[in-house]
Amino acid sequence: MAKKRKRKSFGAKLLNWAPSRFAANQLLNAVAFALTIFGPGWAYWWARRAAGLTWYGMPRLRRTALRNLDLCLPEKSDAERTRIAKASFRHFYYTFCDYMLAPRCFGKGRGEKYITGSPADSPYIQWVAEGKPAFILAAHFGNWEVGTFNVNRFGFARLMVLAKPVKPPALNRRILRAREIFGNDVHEHTGGARAFARALKEHRTVGILVDQNGGDFAPVETFFDVPCTWQADFARLALRGGGRIALAAMRRTGDRFGFEYLPSRILTYERGDDPMKIVRDYRDFLEEVIRKDPEQYFWMHRRLKARKKGWGDAYADLSARITPDQRDTLLASRRPAPAKVA
Repeated sequence: MAKKRKRKSFGAKLLNWAPSRFAANQLLNAVAFALTIFGPGWAYWWARRAAGLTWYGMPRLRRTALRNLDLCLPEKSDAERTRIAKASFRHFYYTFCDYMLAPRCFGKGRGEKYITGSPADSPYIQWVAEGKPAFILAAHFGNWEVGTFNVNRFGFARLMVLAKPVKPPALNRRILRAREIFGNDVHEHTGGARAFARALKEHRTVGILVDQNGGDFAPVETFFDVPCTWQADFARLALRGGGRIALAAMRRTGDRFGFEYLPSRILTYERGDDPMKIVRDYRDFLEEVIRKDPEQYFWMHRRLKARKKGWGDAYADLSARITPDQRDTLLASRRPAPAKVA
């Protein structure tokens, strides 16, 4: 039976229309020039204004961020979770500015003054320099892609970054250029294990972002005690490729264009280990760094939307904040029923 082709939305068709692509490219060029002409401080100032407009002008994103925080950090007050959500919008726009600023601030190998941590003789840098098949796992926290410059600048290895293309194409080209300026060998892909297998066969150190919402049929683990699916198709291949994993994070130093490489965690797994152990160890590392700087995580993504059979909808009725009782009910629907005693 032939596979049914997915119809493109009107928005997707519009973005692929030649006049629209040209207009989007010209607009992005103008925005990038206007943002970066006076340096990082100027760009970040505008990022904060854009974040404020988005917070009030795009209620769906605001409510999604608040729902994620209500589910994941229930121990904090409503006011504190609201503050964190607002700050996460700023950091989202800061990340956009980081890509636009890359040619100016990191071009031709300069950029050391913006980064602290991981000197050339650190265990993490030396681990990368071994040139063996490995995965570096990161997430939408701070800006890990700026951190890849911290590895590549020492000349030990050229990281291979697997990334999905973004839309519109003009923005994708800007992001690709920034990634290459950071020193990475960028391979665009749309998911699946083939890209991972090819990278390991070539004895590459691969940097990937691993997040929740791996799809309705992906394996289940928790994220801040909320059961959800995870992007875990790399894990079995990682075990077959030697089981070398590094957990990495780069935090932004407040509301300015400066970055601190957090201590990386280097792990080695055996071929017969449970692949989900990699996901659990990464999850624990990620939760630890998020708890210290929750504002720097991208809370506006629908990370918990996967729906296994019987699962409650994490994003139902976003017009109201979820109550502790509603949270308990949702979590109960996502946990396996206790085994019956014979």
